[in-house]
Amino acid sequence: MKNIILGLMSLALVACASSNSNENYERLVDKIKNSENNKSSASVLNANDIPNFDETNDLVAPGFLFLLSHPSDDKLTGRYRISTDGFLTLPYNIRIQTKGLTFQDLSQKVSKSFESFFQRGVQDITFKLIERKYFVEVRGMVKKSGYYLVNRKESLDKVVDMAGGVNGDVKKELYAVAFKQMDRSYSLSLNQYLENNVFSGAVTWTGYDSIFIKLLNEDSTNDSVPTVTIIGGVQNPGKILYSEDASLFYYLTKSGGVIPNLGYQEAYVMRQTDSGLKRIHFNITKVETIPTIQPNDVILLNADKRTPTDKFFERLTQISALLTTMAFLIIAL
Repeated sequence: MKNIILGLMSLALVACASSNSNENYERLVDKIKNSENNKSSASVLNANDIPNFDETNDLVAPGFLFLLSHPSDDKLTGRYRISTDGFLTLPYNIRIQTKGLTFQDLSQKVSKSFESFFQRGVQDITFKLIERKYFVEVRGMVKKSGYYLVNRKESLDKVVDMAGGVNGDVKKELYAVAFKQMDRSYSLSLNQYLENNVFSGAVTWTGYDSIFIKLLNEDSTNDSVPTVTIIGGVQNPGKILYSEDASLFYYLTKSGGVIPNLGYQEAYVMRQTDSGLKRIHFNITKVETIPTIQPNDVILLNADKRTPTDKFFERLTQISALLTTMAFLIIAL
């Protein structure tokens, strides 16, 4: 019985002094050493990756406004705009699908459509492009969803302003913008767009566009807008936009800095891998243990404000209580 009790005491003492072992992981110091001469962009989505739709530059599009008139028929006189579905509706129940047409193509279709209404003089029809604006549908976390007319290179922030602005605070929350343009779909971070001048003017509108603005809440997972989440130990815990090659200290700064008396020895990165959820333990005061941060990592910091001295005396008290209990058991035997 005494041997069993002594064995339990030894296990208790070892447990108090032991720490979780880590699997192999990439450390920050290793990455710095290996990539000093190989630095890459810090953007989530490179501006050059946003489609420019040069092939649509000479095509008419939803939102274009035309002037139509004929000297002998007042019914033809008026202004007509291509609708959001790409159709141009004209007098006498004429409806023309304009997708993929140049202005010259459309003009010929308009003249041909009215041939049956004129025995002669159809060539006198005036058809002019008077406004080159593009329809954009804005939905999601905005104050006034709907269709808006914009210039071809209108900035994204101005389009959002037309819809009354974001329904929330972009300084405190993270937002993603999902684009559908022609046959292309992609997403980017609205926060990064507003913070990065590189994105200004990068979006090209085609008339067949819709954007959906959504809040990246704690449950959001979006590979095209990766984030890093910090739980505990900082002034403003929450999600931060992932920035390529940014270190742990970048995210700590973005979160308002650490709290007083942070437990520096007890820091973890929780990472989802192909083999499951992994936990990486590191010590913030030991640079050689700090891992590189990857997209969608969760940084868990010990928010316990006790000092190392407090923890030492607490551990000492626990061990003393254990030894006293064991001593009573031995005497009882």
